Amino acid sequence: MTDAYATFAQDSFAGRTVLVTGAASGMGFETARAFLSKGAEVVLCDRDAEGLSKRHDELKGIGASSHEVVADMGDPNSIRRMFDYCDANLARLDNVVTCAAIITAKRIPEQDWAHWQRVLGVNLLGTFFTVQGAVQRMQGSPNGGNIVCVASDAGVHGGGGLIADTAYAASKAGTLSLVKSVARELAGKKVRINALNPGPTDSPMHSHVDQALKDRIAANLPIRRMGQPDDMAAAILFLCSDAASFIYGAALDVDGGSMFR
Repeated sequence: MTDAYATFAQDSFAGRTVLVTGAASGMGFETARAFLSKGAEVVLCDRDAEGLSKRHDELKGIGASSHEVVADMGDPNSIRRMFDYCDANLARLDNVVTCAAIITAKRIPEQDWAHWQRVLGVNLLGTFFTVQGAVQRMQGSPNGGNIVCVASDAGVHGGGGLIADTAYAASKAGTLSLVKSVARELAGKKVRINALNPGPTDSPMHSHVDQALKDRIAANLPIRRMGQPDDMAAAILFLCSDAASFIYGAALDVDGGSMFR
């Protein structure tokens, strides 16, 4: 286990439950592993059934119990089944982290209607309906809950078609607005929601980016390296922890300094 989580006690999330979407790889998988290592009961969700099963097997023996649920965030019926599983198998739902996303890098002439529908369907609509399901359950709990929606620095400065395209950037900008809107509506109701803004991250999601470009990106970041999935997972742990109890409706930049604002 990486030292990125050493700040958190082994039992930091003991007795708490976490739902993580996009958990078959990259940031989602690392987030699930981080929560498990700190005592949480975790439900891993992903549309990649084979990858999810392999990753779930890797987590056996780490921390508390874990579950796997095949779910496509672009399908509302699948999202409902995901929450049905949680209702049937968890005592309550304390934390939800939306890591599931499609990243695309198409130039404007290559982006058709179907492309936009799929990207927005997973990245924005899927995020909203996951948040909706979480809110419905957390509002009924005396403990409330925490929601973290993974956005992107592309949602702030836009995409250029090289690493991320217009559709992806727009979906992540929408996620940032979604978090603020939900936070306004939930004010005073014991449910916290925040966004995570990852910068350039070396993860399977960026497998379409060649190493030479990754090296150039890293050289141009103030911190001089690409982010790693555990950098993001550690920040998510913090946002869901009691230490972040006064952070609400915010977007936390975890980007190596790519977005000085």
